[in-house]
Amino acid sequence: MTMVQAGIVVSQFFNALAVRTDRQSVFRAGLLSNPWLIGAGCVGIALMAAISYAPPLQAIFNTAPLAPADWAVLAGFGALLLAAEEARKWVLRHRSGAPKGGT
Repeated sequence: MTMVQAGIVVSQFFNALAVRTDRQSVFRAGLLSNPWLIGAGCVGIALMAAISYAPPLQAIFNTAPLAPADWAVLAGFGALLLAAEEARKWVLRHRSGAPKGGT
């Protein structure tokens, strides 16, 4: 249950980073260029950590602590999501003949 909840939070954070532009690479746009988005993602992950580790919140949300390896798996899946979106954008840019880094 905890891993699913954390997976949703982490994947949505990476998804928010990935879909900021339709065609331009997030790395070209600036991975950390939107401080509000980064802050919101960090707050979401912090809240997920709180319901995962704080005993009163564990009882309310029926969660259990996640091991560091679990967080690593979640980060890996998030990075995979980001890579898939970057690949989609690359294909879209090259199929349409748009200039590299186009929006």
